[in-house]
Amino acid sequence: MSTSIFRNKKFFNFCIVPIVIIISGFIRSITVQVFIQPFNFAPGGATGLATMIHYAINGKIETGYLYLMINAPLIVIAIIFIGKGFTIKTGGSIALSSLSMVLMENLNFPQYDGEPVLAAAASGVLGGIGLAMMLKIGGSTGGSDIVAVCIQKKFSATNVSWFIYAIDATIVFISTFVFNNGLNPVLLSLVEMFCLAMMGDVITSGFKTALKYEIVTKDPDPLSQELLTKLHRGVTCTKVVGMYSHDEKYLLTCIIRKHQLADFNKILQKYPDTFAYLSNTREVVGLGFSRYEALKTISAEATVKEAAATTEAATAEGAEANAAQGGDENEAV
Repeated sequence: MSTSIFRNKKFFNFCIVPIVIIISGFIRSITVQVFIQPFNFAPGGATGLATMIHYAINGKIETGYLYLMINAPLIVIAIIFIGKGFTIKTGGSIALSSLSMVLMENLNFPQYDGEPVLAAAASGVLGGIGLAMMLKIGGSTGGSDIVAVCIQKKFSATNVSWFIYAIDATIVFISTFVFNNGLNPVLLSLVEMFCLAMMGDVITSGFKTALKYEIVTKDPDPLSQELLTKLHRGVTCTKVVGMYSHDEKYLLTCIIRKHQLADFNKILQKYPDTFAYLSNTREVVGLGFSRYEALKTISAEATVKEAAATTEAATAEGAEANAAQGGDENEAV
């Protein structure tokens, strides 16, 4: 199947988005019913509140209904302050999560009865997958995520992460008094939240992370050619001046995959006169990195053009020489 079909807006909105919403909603219900409820701990956000209330009222109202009631006012806020597209996607995920939770509770869906720490880790990993899927299509799983988007939309320079952490920390702290099980609910919640954050980060940006090398050297050509031919990575060269020696040097910038680090260092060891430093890059896309074949094609085209220009120049020089020689012969005659 051609990849262009996945870039079609109608196909994305009417096929990909509903599938993602269904899967994300089902994942959320699995985490609550199978891993969270059996061990009585409350992760942050609306899920944690719903779990605590369900426990406090002895299960008189299903967690799914509580989850829906908590998110209902937030959906109204999303409609007013965020937008229709985000609200529809998020609302669909919340509705499916709630429905799945209710069905699982009424059908006595199997629950995990192993180690509590493993249950917290599993719920975090699954929750992170569901959240990342929703973020990829421009939605969320509800709860504090909606609050975060509203704040970010109103105050673009605000770091909303700390605000969300404060909400989640408050919910986790309250769970200590609700479950009456010492620090166990808090510790399990921290494990769940950590795994969720890590998994969400890996899925949303982790597969595109890379390393950026910046190298200062006086002779950039040999090192650049090795990086281009052996690692198949593009290199950008910039003229710089050392402010201590005032010598003119060159700064090479090269983005590599993490698995290429050892090979890069081996190449760099051949050039002891260089100065290099390494930094992490969150996301890399575009020509010369993810599509090196396109870079080679452009390079080949540039080589052909250069060769053609050289040939044309040589031909012109030859014509001028012949003309000059002919003029000398005419003068001699």
